Amino acid sequence: MSKQYKLAYFVSHPIQYQAPLLKKISAEKSIDLHVFFLTNPATQNHTDKGFNTKIKWDTPLLDGYQYTFLNSKLKNQEYSLTNPSVKLRSVKNALEKEPWDAVWVHGYNNIALLYIIWRCVKTKTPLLFRAESNLLCSPQNIKKNIFIKWLVKNCSGLLWIGQDNRDYYRHYGAAEKKLFFTPYAVDNVFFQDHGLKIIKPNTDERKCVLLFASKFIKRKQAPLLLEAFAQLAKPLRDQTELWFVGDGPERIILEQRINELQLANQVFLNGFLNQSELPSVISQCDVFILPSEKEPYGLIINEVMNLAKPIITTDEVGAARDLVEHKQNGWIIPARDVHALTEALAEAVINRESLSAMGKHSLDKINQWSFVEDIAGIQSALRSIQPH
Repeated sequence: MSKQYKLAYFVSHPIQYQAPLLKKISAEKSIDLHVFFLTNPATQNHTDKGFNTKIKWDTPLLDGYQYTFLNSKLKNQEYSLTNPSVKLRSVKNALEKEPWDAVWVHGYNNIALLYIIWRCVKTKTPLLFRAESNLLCSPQNIKKNIFIKWLVKNCSGLLWIGQDNRDYYRHYGAAEKKLFFTPYAVDNVFFQDHGLKIIKPNTDERKCVLLFASKFIKRKQAPLLLEAFAQLAKPLRDQTELWFVGDGPERIILEQRINELQLANQVFLNGFLNQSELPSVISQCDVFILPSEKEPYGLIINEVMNLAKPIITTDEVGAARDLVEHKQNGWIIPARDVHALTEALAEAVINRESLSAMGKHSLDKINQWSFVEDIAGIQSALRSIQPH
C-alpha cells in the first residue's frame, strides 16, 4: 500500500489483549495510528469485579503507539453506557485533531462511543467498527435492532472477529463488501515464548492435569466443572488433578464444594495469575476446560492453543466455532450439561496418549489466527474506503 492512512481509534481503556496489536499496527508504514482512550483504569492497581481482586497487568499496555487519554469527568468510576466518563467536548476535539482517513470504534457501550459513531456518520467520516457481538450473547430489542441496522448500513467497514460475529452483522443486513476479517487474536509470539517456564515442579507427572483459568463468575461455570470432575469414575479421578486458576465471587462456592466432596487432595485453587505467569501454568496442563455459557468469545482459548493444548469447551463459547474441531484438537459439548462434560473429561483421561497430537493441532490452527491477519484485514478495510 503506497498511501499512508491516518487512523483514529477510540476505545474504552487500555486492554491487555489489544496493546500488542496496537503496537504492531503502529509499526506498519501504511497506517498512522492514534489511539484515544475514554478512561484510564487499567494502568493502575484497580479492582476487577470479575476477578474480585485488585490487579495490575504486568505486561506493558501503552508501549509502541501514539495515544491520548481524553479528559475524564469522573475518576475511578465504572465505565458504562449510563455513566459517560469523558467530556464530549474532548471527543469532538479529538475527531477534529487531524483530517482522519478513517475512525475506528470498539463497541458502543458508552455515550461517548455513540457520539463518535453519530458524528462520523454526520460528517461522512469513514467509520470502521469492531465488537464482540453475536446473536446468542447480545441482547436484542426493537430499539437496539433499529440502531444496529443503522450502524451496519452507515459503517464503511465491519471488522469481524469470528464466524459468530460475522453472522451477527449479516443478520442485520451487512453487505459482504463491508466485512473484513480481523480475528480475535492474542499475542501468539508472547505466549509461545513464555510457555517454557515451569513454576510447579513438584506436581506428580503421572497425573493428568485438567486446567480451568478464568474469572470465577456464573457465566464461566467453574462449579459445573467441579461437579463433572467429582462424577468421574474413581479410578479415572485418581489419575487426575483439577487446577482452578483465577478468582471471583464464586470462589466460596468452589471452596465449600471441594470440602464437601472431600477432593482437597485433587482439586487446587491457585488464585489470580498475571499475564506473564499464565503461560508457565498452562504449559503444565494436559487439557484445558472452559465450560462457559453465553461466552461472547473466550480469548483464553487462544492463549492455551499457543501452548499446544487440547480444549474442552461448549457450543456457547464464541471461540469454539472458530478454533476448536471436535475430537481433533478438543471437544465441544452442550453448555450446562454436566453429564456431557464428565464424559469429555473421561475420554481425555482415558486417551491421554493422544492429547499431545491434539495439542499440536491446536498450535497449527492458532498460528493462522494472529495479528498478521488482523493487520491485513484493517489494511483491506482502509483500501476499500472511497475518498471523501
